[in-house]
Amino acid sequence: MKHFPKILVFLMTCLVLSSCVTTREQLNEQRGIVEESETKTVQSEDLGSKEKKTEVPAPVVSNTPAPAPVPPLAPAPSATPAATPAPTPIVVIPAPIPAATTTATPVASATPMVQAPYALPTVAPSATPILKPDTANYGVDELRAELARVSGIAEELQHEKQLKEQAQGDELKKSQERIVALEKQLKDLTPDTPKLPEGKSPFEAGKDAFSSNNSEEAIMYFTQVLSASESGKEAEEATYLRGESYFKKQQYNKAIVDYSRFPEKYQKSSFHPKALLRIAECFEAMGRRDDAKAFYSDLMEKFPKTAEGKIAKKRTKTK
Repeated sequence: MKHFPKILVFLMTCLVLSSCVTTREQLNEQRGIVEESETKTVQSEDLGSKEKKTEVPAPVVSNTPAPAPVPPLAPAPSATPAATPAPTPIVVIPAPIPAATTTATPVASATPMVQAPYALPTVAPSATPILKPDTANYGVDELRAELARVSGIAEELQHEKQLKEQAQGDELKKSQERIVALEKQLKDLTPDTPKLPEGKSPFEAGKDAFSSNNSEEAIMYFTQVLSASESGKEAEEATYLRGESYFKKQQYNKAIVDYSRFPEKYQKSSFHPKALLRIAECFEAMGRRDDAKAFYSDLMEKFPKTAEGKIAKKRTKTK
């Protein structure tokens, strides 16, 4: 019993110290909550100032007062300290954002310490379009396309020119070959003109050859006359006598060509009715009776009183 008071004092001292330690820890926790709330309040104020800069109204803070800081408590002799009430959290209610400048979703006011989302204001597009990387060289690509198109046209024209030159060359070659063939054919049909007798013209030499029944020489001399001129009395008689020479040689087509010159060119010639009669006789000799009858009728109509017209009338009746 002698040491009982000392033991009791020791126990009381330990209990008081334990209470002080517990109280100090609670105070520190309370201070930490208060500091955290103050920090968040400052952050919300900073956020409000930023929203003002972007033309967004500042959030409205709840009217609930923040708890006053708790002063440090002195160690109490009681064994169990009184419990300190928890501070009321600060609720930040965001103000409504204008529809023209934001599309943010409003946050429920019951959620504690939640920062309201906001949208940045819409920025109008710049007047100058921004070129994309793949269209930065649009002008160069366009020039290349145009160069390719013009090059294709030039190649096509060059190809057409080559084909045209080749075709012209082929036509020229064919024409030259045709000229050679015609010249040879003409030479075969028109042999060299015989030498004229001394002191006579081609027309006189042709008449002499025709009188001698030398039809070949007569044709050559009369052709020479007609090559010089196809007008005049000599040309009319040379045409008719050359037709007569062909008729003697039974070359009726060539004879018809010479005889036909009279109804075409020499209508007033005295050889005109004779030429019509010979044309009818050539067609009759070739078996073309209808053509012959047509020329007989033409002869009777144009020259009914001539000897040739009477012959045509007689032959028409008998046939």
